[in-house]
Amino acid sequence: MNLNLNDVIFSVLCACMGVLEDSAEAAEMFIPAYQEPEMAVRAPRKRDVVYYDVEPDVPREGNWETVDLSGERPAVSGFLAFKLIVVCYGPHCVENAHTIRYFMNLDGDGMPRSIMRKAGIWVEGSPLGPTVFHEEDGSLWRKRADLVFSMRVLGEKRYLSPLNDIREVPEVVLHRE
Repeated sequence: MNLNLNDVIFSVLCACMGVLEDSAEAAEMFIPAYQEPEMAVRAPRKRDVVYYDVEPDVPREGNWETVDLSGERPAVSGFLAFKLIVVCYGPHCVENAHTIRYFMNLDGDGMPRSIMRKAGIWVEGSPLGPTVFHEEDGSLWRKRADLVFSMRVLGEKRYLSPLNDIREVPEVVLHRE
C-alpha cells in the first residue's frame, strides 16, 4: 500500500474548508501534529490553525480481513483501523470544527468523501460534535475544539507464518534421556 495518509487528510481538510491545496492559506492553516508537542511552535492567537494526526486504532467489530496463501507467506488484506484527530485553534475554532465535521461526508467530484474513497479510506459515522477546551498558553487562555473520526483504510499486511512451506519437510530432532 503506497499511501501517505497525511497527504490524503490534508487534501480532505482543504476540501472541507474550501481552500486550494497549493495555496499559502492551506499551508498556514492545516499543520500535521508535532510528535513532541512541548517543542512545537505556537501559531499566533489571531490566526485559525487546524492540527491533524492519524493514529492506529483498535479494530471494531465488522472490520473484515481475508487471507491469501499464495507464495511462501500469508498476506492478510482488509480494513486497518485508524483514527483521525483534528484540533482547531483560533478565533473561529468551533466554527471550523463544525464545518469539518459536517463537510467530511460530502460526496461528489473533489469533495472529501470522494477523495477518501479513491484512496481506500472510509470514515465510520460522524463524531457527536467538537469538544471545546480552554487551555492555558503562557498567562492567557486559548480556546480549542477537538474532533476524533474513526476511519477504515483498505490495506494489506504481511504476516510471518510459523508454519513451514508444505514442500519442505521440517527437521525434527528427538533426544532421549
